Amino acid sequence: MRIKMLVALVLTALGVVAAPAVTADAAAPSVRSGMRISVDQSIVTEAHCTLGAVISRSKAITAGHCGNVGQVVRDNAGVRIGTISANRITRRLDIAVIALAPRTRVQRDVIDWTSTFRQGGAVSKAGVTTGFGRGVVTDPKPTLRTARGFSFAPPFLIEYPTYSVRSDLLSRSGDSGAGVRDASGRVVGILSAGSSDRNTLIAPVSMLPRHLR
Repeated sequence: MRIKMLVALVLTALGVVAAPAVTADAAAPSVRSGMRISVDQSIVTEAHCTLGAVISRSKAITAGHCGNVGQVVRDNAGVRIGTISANRITRRLDIAVIALAPRTRVQRDVIDWTSTFRQGGAVSKAGVTTGFGRGVVTDPKPTLRTARGFSFAPPFLIEYPTYSVRSDLLSRSGDSGAGVRDASGRVVGILSAGSSDRNTLIAPVSMLPRHLR
């Protein structure tokens, strides 16, 4: 533990995101959409993302590129809230399912599993980096596009093909995984990738297989 704390302090001083020094699980953590989550990438580094939606008492979803199957997901305090149990990124859909830890307190979201997108349709998101934002759909057809990201662990630069629709939502690193909602507040997609020039890709939740919901 001491070595991990020293490494964390050194990396923090260097401006590198380090894994939490304290990783003990706490009782009854609270889980809700829009919260900051982290997944260990290596012994000392972690990926930071946004939890997209709580889809049931025992499941939540985020972006697939945020972590691999079997990796532990933690909240902002380093408390374990679950484990990634399924990831569709290898099937060209940037959505991962989190099996929530027992006794978690959850705030379930309303999901529209049959949603379709339309040109100019209103959408919104709440990411941990840029906060709440509104926008519109600029290309409603789910198309296989190459999304790009960055990791503090090898291979550092990440490219992954994923079916997505395009919007003009503002997003930055850390917003990945945020739930994208329609005008009625229902979750219709997961924020996959984006940039500060308002070019953000959305993975449709309608493409997530029924047995994973």
